[in-house]
Amino acid sequence: MSRRVRPGLFFFTVLLVPAGAGRAAEEPLDLARFVEIVLRTNPAALQAAGLKQAGQAARKAARLFPDPTFDLALGQGRARDASGEWGAEYGVALSQRLPFPGVYSAGITAADREEEALSASSEATRWELELAARRAFYRALAAEELVEVVRGQEEDARSLRDLVKRRVELGESRESDRLKTEVEWLNQALAIRAGEREERTAQSVLRALAVEPLPARLVLRGELPGPAQPLRRDALLSRLLSANPQLRALRAEADRSRALATRASRGVFPDLDLSLFRTQEIDKDSRGIGLSLRVPLWNANRGEIARSRAEAEITSAVADRTRIDFTARLEESVRALETASDHVRSLAAEILPAAEKSLRLSRLLYEEGETSLLDLLDAQRTFRETQREAIQARLHLALAASDLQQLVGPDFDPWR
Repeated sequence: MSRRVRPGLFFFTVLLVPAGAGRAAEEPLDLARFVEIVLRTNPAALQAAGLKQAGQAARKAARLFPDPTFDLALGQGRARDASGEWGAEYGVALSQRLPFPGVYSAGITAADREEEALSASSEATRWELELAARRAFYRALAAEELVEVVRGQEEDARSLRDLVKRRVELGESRESDRLKTEVEWLNQALAIRAGEREERTAQSVLRALAVEPLPARLVLRGELPGPAQPLRRDALLSRLLSANPQLRALRAEADRSRALATRASRGVFPDLDLSLFRTQEIDKDSRGIGLSLRVPLWNANRGEIARSRAEAEITSAVADRTRIDFTARLEESVRALETASDHVRSLAAEILPAAEKSLRLSRLLYEEGETSLLDLLDAQRTFRETQREAIQARLHLALAASDLQQLVGPDFDPWR
């Protein structure tokens, strides 16, 4: 039985749906949710999954025996003296190659190390993607904060322009002062447009990383980080050497090369081919077992052994060199993070409050006629640059933390 909808309720529902959709579309986007979107939709996440699947496939394939070979021959024949009639003949054979045990086990070890290397490469890809998302989000936050700062500065410049204009009309200031404040206000209006372009560019980067459509009006929630906690270099070094996926991948690749060299040296011993056969001919039937093996007389796999050993030495050297390079990078990253943290702390605790106090005092003195317009404009510019420097310093701190997390893991929190 159908139900009738009251017209009033229908139109009320129609009006509510767009309103609800608009609120959902404008839901603030925070860092954690943006990272989750990027890790779910960006093609690099699919690449990471593919690397892991490739490692699992290599591990499985190494444990499989070669497929058996089935041979079938059909024909006709008769005795050589041509005294008999033609008759049917056939032959069947089933062959299986049996790898030498030492070669087989070395191949399994090499495949296991290959799986470890590909799995670590998969994790490294996800690390890089997550940190790229964080860096883009922090840059968008910084661009948003800079626009807000410039807008506040534009309001101050407009207020000063109006004040000087009234004083000029009263004969208390010169026309040149009014022109200076007009130019200052125009510069701030131009800075707003430049800042808004930077904000749009930063948000475009967010949309590109997210792949899936984000709301047309993108509202970000969060703030740039403050000073970090003291860092323990020994704990960070231990974390680097044990958890960094690039180092783990290189170590696994070096182990794989050594396993391949072992397999090549054991390859001197040949695989065994085992065959079961049966034949039926005009004058006889036969069945039996056949064995065949390669005799390592001339080649003895010497070229493959030499190549595999050289490859093992190269991959081991690359792993050691990268470990040393990453250790040096860790020191540089820790120093950069500590320097950026000190800069943020100094700006927030000392420099920015002093610049703000100087601006308030200069404004008060100017309104009382005890200082010049140039002194007030200079105080405004100093405060403005200090505000921008504070935002840029916090952005640099966030990026320095990201560089350190690139080495020790995105889950490392220098603010905890």
